[in-house]
Amino acid sequence: MISKDCFFIVVDSTLICWDFQAHKQYEMSTAHAQRLMYLIENPGCVDQACAIDQALISAGVVKVDQESTEAWGWDVLSRIYHFGTKNIPLEDVPVDETAWAKLYLEHCESLWQKQVPLERQHSGAESGIPLPSRTCEGELEKVLLRRSTVREFLDFPLRLESLAKILQYTLGFVDERELPESCGLPDAFRKRRCSPSGGGLNSTEGYVLANNVDGLDKGLYYYEAASNRLLLKSVDIPQLGALLSGQHFANNLPVGVFFTSRFDKLWWKYEHSRAYRNALLEVGHVAQTFQLMSTSLGLGTWLTGALCEKEIEPLLKLENAHEQVLFFVGCGYASGEATPESLRELAR
Repeated sequence: MISKDCFFIVVDSTLICWDFQAHKQYEMSTAHAQRLMYLIENPGCVDQACAIDQALISAGVVKVDQESTEAWGWDVLSRIYHFGTKNIPLEDVPVDETAWAKLYLEHCESLWQKQVPLERQHSGAESGIPLPSRTCEGELEKVLLRRSTVREFLDFPLRLESLAKILQYTLGFVDERELPESCGLPDAFRKRRCSPSGGGLNSTEGYVLANNVDGLDKGLYYYEAASNRLLLKSVDIPQLGALLSGQHFANNLPVGVFFTSRFDKLWWKYEHSRAYRNALLEVGHVAQTFQLMSTSLGLGTWLTGALCEKEIEPLLKLENAHEQVLFFVGCGYASGEATPESLRELAR
């Protein structure tokens, strides 16, 4: 049978086979393309003695054994994007913070070889409407001004009470916002968080990496929003940088949260792949709430989507095949530096 993890696209008059799960691309000859079309129409005619069939099998385009793929509730567009951007292979994963700093600096220096994107320019003929200048009178404005991404955290523990408050306002259900029974919704759908949720489904879940929290053993916990408690998932946790594409400056973060999305919840209400955007947008809203709550408590925050999913997922012990990890946000007492000392030293 033909692999469900491949799609085909024409690039510069050449047919390309793209295996989005394995992150590999193959240029197909006329003979290979014609043979593949034949096998699509005649799946039982694979001949392992045929050189072309051998090549297609070796590349994973043709499967000899039955594929065991989980059902996907949306159409193929979102499946290609999700798995095509997951478990991205890295040629040179940094083993420590110094190695990360060298690679990152090389990357930044390479950017100057490309034209810098310009800000939008408007002609003088457009007069526009002047707006009043902003003011900073309320507490929210002050928190927004203080929020910034930092990459240098102090080796100082976080209080359990602080973590509890952050989790409750980020992922917990707020009694004051719960919809009344008279609305006709089941109990599970009447609950509300402080952040917007696509369809009110609360499809975002949180797994807390407790690295240095007073009163809490080191480990990875699932935050159960309904009961406001932590459930231990894993205790043997590698360094955080190994889970986040070698970003080892985050190793001493006292706490962080891996955000996942329950795609099956979204599938239940929204059948089109456009709802995949809802999963990403909701995680973004929740992550911002996490940052604002952390900032209000005097903590620095850092966030990343550079995940090593194949290393992270076994630690989360996900019970649902349709729950996928999408993002990470951490917080702790910080120096306020946007760049870690290792990178500043190289830059000097």
